[in-house]
Amino acid sequence: MTPIKNHFGDSGQSHFTTKNNTRVIAQKGGLAVLPCVVKLNSPATVSWIRRKDFQLLTVGLSTHSSDKRFLVEHTRHMGHWSLRIKSVRENDRGLYECQLSIYPTESIFVELKVVEAVAEIVGAPDLHIDEGSSLRLECRLKKATENPAFVFWYHNNKMVNYDAQEGFSVSSVTVPDTAIKSVNKTLENSMINTSKRPNSDRMENKDKDYYTENNSALVTKSMSSPYLLSPASSILTLEVVHFHHAGNYTCAPSNARSVSITVHVLRGESPAAMQHANHSTLDNDNNNNSISRPSFSNGGSCIILTPFVVTVPDMQRKFYNSIIFAYFAKILVYTIKSVILLLNILKR
Repeated sequence: MTPIKNHFGDSGQSHFTTKNNTRVIAQKGGLAVLPCVVKLNSPATVSWIRRKDFQLLTVGLSTHSSDKRFLVEHTRHMGHWSLRIKSVRENDRGLYECQLSIYPTESIFVELKVVEAVAEIVGAPDLHIDEGSSLRLECRLKKATENPAFVFWYHNNKMVNYDAQEGFSVSSVTVPDTAIKSVNKTLENSMINTSKRPNSDRMENKDKDYYTENNSALVTKSMSSPYLLSPASSILTLEVVHFHHAGNYTCAPSNARSVSITVHVLRGESPAAMQHANHSTLDNDNNNNSISRPSFSNGGSCIILTPFVVTVPDMQRKFYNSIIFAYFAKILVYTIKSVILLLNILKR
C-alpha cells in the first residue's frame, strides 16, 4: 500500500482531512457510512473504488455500480464525500479507496468490518408460568450498531404483533444512551483542543474507528465501544395466560439473528411434576400393583389380582379413572379366561 501524502502545509493544494486507514464497523443488514472529507482548493473529482476487485463504485455524484446499495452522500460546504452502503452484507467487508483526481493522484483507504447482531430474550430458553398470570417477554440486541426498523414476534410460527383478540401487545422501549452522549461531548472537546495543536501533532493520531448510529457518530477506539450501549428493547405482553398460550415464541428483529423461547403454562403443578407426571405415575402403578400368573401342568396360567389403591391429583382424576377402568376391564377378561381354563382342567 502506497503511503498517502496529505499536503496540510500547502494551503493551495486540495487534500483529505479524513485520516488514512480509518476503520468502520457496520451491522449486517444495516447501514454503513464510509467517511471521506476533502478540502478542495482546485477542481477535482472524488471517486470510490472497492479494492478487493478494483470495482469502480462512484465518480463524483454518479454511481457506476449496478448494485444500487452504493450511494455517495455529499455535503458540499463541508467537503463530505461519504460512501453509503445500505443493507450491508457479509461480503461487503474489506478495503475501500477514496481517490482524489489531482496530480499526482491521492487516496485514502477505509476498512469496513461487518458484524452480526444477535437477539436475546430474557429468561430463554425455557420459561415456566402459571395459568391465569401475566406474561412479559423482553427481546434485546447484542453487538448492534443501530436499532432495528421493526421487530416481529411469533407464537408457534404465527405473527402476534397485532393479535389483540388473543390479548397480545407489543411495545418498544428506548433507553437514552447517556454514555454515548458523554463520549461524544468528550470527543468534541478533544477535537477542539487537537485543532489548536501543530499539524505534526495531529498527524500522529491515526487509527480512529467510526461506527454508524442513526446518521453515524465518530469515536476513538479507546473511548467507546462501536456498539450501542443501550439498544432499544421490544416487549411482548399478555395480560392473562391460558393453557393454549404455551409453546414457542420467537423474536425476529429486522437487522439481527432471531431467537426463540419455550413457554410452559402450568396448571397447579411444579415444573418437575409437569415434565415427569405421566412417567412417574405409571411406573408407580406397575410397581405397586403386581399380577402373578401361576403355571399349570398343561401350560395354562391363572391370574390372581392383588387389590390396590391409586391416588392421583384432583386435576387429573378423570384421566386416571379412565386408566383404572381399562385395567379392571382387562383383569376381568383375564379372570374369566382363567376360570374357564380351570374348569376345563377339572373336567379332564
